Amino acid sequence: MAETQSAITPLPLSNLKTTLIVTSVSGVTLLGSFLSGALTIALPSVAEDLGISAANLQWPVSMYSLVNGVFLLVAGGLADTLGRKTLFLVGTAAFAIISLGVSFARTSFSFIILMSLLGLGPAILSPAGAGILGATFPPGSRIRTIAFASLGAGQPIGFITGLVSGGILSSKWRSVYWLLCGLSTGLGITAVYSLPPDVHLTRSRMMSQLKEFDWIGALLSSIGATSLIFALSDAESAPDGWSTPYIPALLPTAATFLVSFLWWEEKREQNHKHVLMPLSIWRAKGLGTMIAMIFCAWAAFNSMQYLSTLMYQQVQRISPLRTAIYFLPMAGSGFLLNVLAGKLTGQVSALKLICAGLALSMGAALAFCLLNPDANYGFGMLWVMLLSVGPDLFFSAANLHIQNSVGEDKQALAGSLFMIATRYATALGLAVCSAISTAEARKYTLRTPSTSFNGFNSTSIATASSDETSFSPDALLQGLRAAGWACFAFTILAFAIAIFGLRGTDIIEKKSGDEEPSDDIELPELRAPTIQLEDISRPEKVAFDGADAEFSRDSTVYGSSFRSRMNPTDADSIGSDGPVAQL
Repeated sequence: MAETQSAITPLPLSNLKTTLIVTSVSGVTLLGSFLSGALTIALPSVAEDLGISAANLQWPVSMYSLVNGVFLLVAGGLADTLGRKTLFLVGTAAFAIISLGVSFARTSFSFIILMSLLGLGPAILSPAGAGILGATFPPGSRIRTIAFASLGAGQPIGFITGLVSGGILSSKWRSVYWLLCGLSTGLGITAVYSLPPDVHLTRSRMMSQLKEFDWIGALLSSIGATSLIFALSDAESAPDGWSTPYIPALLPTAATFLVSFLWWEEKREQNHKHVLMPLSIWRAKGLGTMIAMIFCAWAAFNSMQYLSTLMYQQVQRISPLRTAIYFLPMAGSGFLLNVLAGKLTGQVSALKLICAGLALSMGAALAFCLLNPDANYGFGMLWVMLLSVGPDLFFSAANLHIQNSVGEDKQALAGSLFMIATRYATALGLAVCSAISTAEARKYTLRTPSTSFNGFNSTSIATASSDETSFSPDALLQGLRAAGWACFAFTILAFAIAIFGLRGTDIIEKKSGDEEPSDDIELPELRAPTIQLEDISRPEKVAFDGADAEFSRDSTVYGSSFRSRMNPTDADSIGSDGPVAQL
């Protein structure tokens, strides 16, 4: 099917239809980042309304990210089998229906389950939408680069809009999901009439490709990752904590499934069958080290956003709207770092950019841990906001390093692993930080059953039972500080991996044949769980030889930034036969 698709020359499109295609695809991508921004601000209000305990507060975000990451590779393979437009419309409908369902959640359990299912929407839409743009607009055309620029611009625009909307609608948080449902429905209707039809597949051919799909690998990886995150997330809220029987039982279960997944993938790859993740790619020089560094850095970055929200609203008792305003400097700082990264990439080695970015992240975690909650914003949390986006300084260089470390035929898969690493890092980082924060807050409550802290006249709970729904501000502060030190440890680990594992990393340079574009545009992505869509339509090349072979050669959405060449004459960097475009 993929070969058929790539052989078809895209038909000329009217300006109206072109606009509708770009709007529907980039608009749906915007919805995911909008949700991330809104939930960053509104989560404490949701917890108060539904009675989500302090120990379980991170569950909606971590499970959303986990499900999204688990199904990204699966959705990428299915896009070529079932058709990109078909899968895109399925994802749009799923996002709208589940968003509506979340708005009617009446218990913490139903909210967490529905938020988990909501992660399916972006997982389906990301590869399908990127593949549609790559297949619709011809390589080398200006509209193609503009289309991907719009796709990347939806990330920061959606996140900032979500922050403000979450602040305004936090007391009526269900309206956020009604808004998401309405927007998704409208964009889906636009997609029905504007997106080009899929290449027809006979029923027998489709069933044959579905049978070839690595369903067992998908099941093993899903169960393994979910068991691990569940055990870490639920340990502190379980009836007997870590001693609760199912907690220690889940850890070896997760290890068994994950090891089985690796064994299964190796076996299928040796037999030349479809695999979700060919293990041979990890032999590429520097790939595993770079992804390990990215994992640790992103775990700290996303966790810091979550902890900052709790610091603002539950310790400093700042309103949701004011919290949203306090988050805005982070957007400005991220934008400036992206611009700076665009200037330095190609002139400074990736290792130097990584160390500088991690130094900023360490500074943010340290400032958070030593924060006086009574301090003026300008002398306290402002610096956490400005410094916490340190990864924006090196994500582009790190991504390019990963792309350069693998062959031309595996760049799509390398980009997918990069993206999935950030998703898993979000889930695992939140689980670890939440467990540490809850444990420390509980210990503090047992030591000081009744306290007042720095002007907060509050009485903590008398006992630290496993079913508490809240802690006093002073107990929360101690827990958040402990979690902040965990973020600091994540960045230290990332720094050590970079120093000892990436020594000798050269300046990321262009491959021969690339010309310097006359005009670069940097658009930052500043949302908590980010999406990297590098050549996302090509992962299925491993599966069915199918994918848009031209997709990544003009645009890349990196983990925390989007960079697109806007020079319409730069045909070498984005043509079908040219090397991958680099910064």
